[in-house]
Amino acid sequence: MQLLKPVFFGLGLFISCSVSAQSVDQRLCGQQAIKEKLEAEGKSTEVARNQAAFQDFLKTFSLSENAQNILRIPVVVHVMHAPGEAYGFQSNITDEQIQSQIEVLNEDFRKQLGSRGFNNNPVGADTEIEFCLATRDPSGNLTNGIVRVPYNGSTNFQLAQDRNMKDLSRWPTTRYLNIWIVKSIQSGILGYAYLPETLNGDPDRARIDGLVIGARFFGSRDKQPVNQNFFLDNVFAYGRTATHEIGHYLNLLHTWGDGGCEVDDLVGDTPLCSGEYFGCPPNPARPNQCGFNRMVENYMDYSDDACFNIFTQGQKTRMFAAMQFYSFRSSLISPLNLVATGCTDSSNSLYADTLLLVAGDTQVQRVNKVYEADLTVRILNQLGSGFNNEGVRFQLVDQPAAANLQLDSVLTTQAGGYAQLRFTAGSIPGTYVVRATANTARGGVVEFRLNAISEALAYPNPFSDIITLKLDYPAETPVEVRIYDLAGRRVDEQNFRAKEALVLDLSTLPDNFYLITTTTSSMSDYFKVVKIRR
Repeated sequence: MQLLKPVFFGLGLFISCSVSAQSVDQRLCGQQAIKEKLEAEGKSTEVARNQAAFQDFLKTFSLSENAQNILRIPVVVHVMHAPGEAYGFQSNITDEQIQSQIEVLNEDFRKQLGSRGFNNNPVGADTEIEFCLATRDPSGNLTNGIVRVPYNGSTNFQLAQDRNMKDLSRWPTTRYLNIWIVKSIQSGILGYAYLPETLNGDPDRARIDGLVIGARFFGSRDKQPVNQNFFLDNVFAYGRTATHEIGHYLNLLHTWGDGGCEVDDLVGDTPLCSGEYFGCPPNPARPNQCGFNRMVENYMDYSDDACFNIFTQGQKTRMFAAMQFYSFRSSLISPLNLVATGCTDSSNSLYADTLLLVAGDTQVQRVNKVYEADLTVRILNQLGSGFNNEGVRFQLVDQPAAANLQLDSVLTTQAGGYAQLRFTAGSIPGTYVVRATANTARGGVVEFRLNAISEALAYPNPFSDIITLKLDYPAETPVEVRIYDLAGRRVDEQNFRAKEALVLDLSTLPDNFYLITTTTSSMSDYFKVVKIRR
């Protein structure tokens, strides 16, 4: 706010939810029921302490002194659909509808030019926060970041079932932003999220952290394919419920502070306002409240989806501070976790089977092995990497003379598309060169050289304590195994006789990136791996 007002510590601040009934076209909130729930659990004092501690931290936090690369948050979407609803029918929403929501989040949080999320407001911020549907599950397997679970409580979902529902399908909440989609929520609630200051110190934090959103409010009609009808509400049809709730997930309060002119939302550049605002100007007209024109376009108000387009610089600072202050938020964006969830860029990727394009001039990314005999190499067009709004042409420009691989290019102009090569047991070992060309001002050519050698494998990757090496060395050949950290220091060394699989116990090493080398008298290999506890 532009004026410093008393801070309201009532529990209405600490869990957000947006409410709408089928017949009422406005965003409301069921905070009273949640407030009563938290009070019944005896959490009010702890929550107030958490907020005060964060405010003390925020006083010393400088965004300019904590500048870093774009913050990318891995996402998993759990579609808790009504039993019997087929894929694409009502609550069992399509992959395309889910992808449209991820695109909206990136447009809104990045203030993307040409999208609904762009604004010319002097305090309007590109928050430099992005969202990525995970391409690796908690075990390191390839995924599209979407889980589908039949759930009897999907229709008119009750807040009292929050923990039990999330127990049915959850990925580690310190590594993924979990979003649960249900058909509808009690009393017409659109969605809700827990602020980190509500969860800090709560023994149930790991069970409940994340968002719950009604299926009709997740996704954007703007991005609906010609041959598909998204399951969306008439008014809240542009994906702004998720934008609003993730604001709370990153510790933003409602712009009116859940009070009025005497209550502060703890952000210095959001104008004071009184109570909720419903609709979009000019119907109703933009009000002047508390001596200021109301910022009805702010994502943390209750305006219609079509009206939202602003996070402020102050809100950006608050979100960045929360990502640093709360360890269960900072762990999401750690380099280790971005690699483990498949949400990093190509320069940091440790996986031979997932390569993410980067923007800029011609770049060559060498991947020395395609370790598996049966493997799909996915070449991803990642949102925000410079190719997000234009088509990308992929070419397989070189391969061994006896090979006959085909490039299966399925990328369209939609971000998140990919091209793929399929290596099988009969593939010819050797070097394969893939070239990607983007016709954009920021684009250029990205070239990947894949040295395909079958039968060599390090798994699982990421690993927790134990990793297994499968090598194509003659049995009983002496093998020296060395492990190096990022600084090139040797941190472990073990000796084996070659056999079908070598099992390494690296439980004493801290979570980090490592290079494992295997050497015999006549051959050597190396594996880039990442250790991160589940």
